[in-house]
Amino acid sequence: MFILIPAILVYECLRAENKLVLLLSLCGMVTGILVSACTAVFTYLHRVPDYGFGSNFVYYLLSFYALPVILLYAAYFFCTKDSREIRIKAFFPLTASFYMIFMPYMIIASDNSLCSFFMLFVKPVLLVSMLFICSRLCYNINDGILNQKVPKIVVNSVLAILAFCVPAVLETMWVLNFLEIVVFAVSFVIALFALVLFFIESRHGTKYFF
Repeated sequence: MFILIPAILVYECLRAENKLVLLLSLCGMVTGILVSACTAVFTYLHRVPDYGFGSNFVYYLLSFYALPVILLYAAYFFCTKDSREIRIKAFFPLTASFYMIFMPYMIIASDNSLCSFFMLFVKPVLLVSMLFICSRLCYNINDGILNQKVPKIVVNSVLAILAFCVPAVLETMWVLNFLEIVVFAVSFVIALFALVLFFIESRHGTKYFF
């Protein structure tokens, strides 16, 4: 929960040719601090989950996985004067550094099962995997827009929606104690897939990452 994202960001900052990644990471961290502080002051996070899939899924999807990423990245993408290429590559360092602060706060402030294996180990891995996969999908969508490839835009947009939804589904299943073996198995598959992408990118280099 505390080590994974900082370790990945340090690795990426050290190997990145463009040191703008340092500024993006700092911006993400500051935003994470501000959002966490505002959440602490203006909201009450402790909740007793309903025994219903739909309400819990929507709660976790909007409060943790999808809405923070979309709002943060959209604010950066449409407000900055950086080149389009830089804005695409900024997705992972910006969002990951944000969650480096926001994720531990949300877990500590809202969950009674802080010491559970899922919260300490599985959820952070799911989150990082989601962000890394979405960084690739952002590049694919942008490439489809530039080359006017509508099928590529549609397919990758659908995959991006799934990338947000699957972690929320798995967390909802875990909260409801429903098919926990499936939760861990699917989480492992997602993490393995993201790790393969990370290994390929680190070894050969790609256009969607610093």
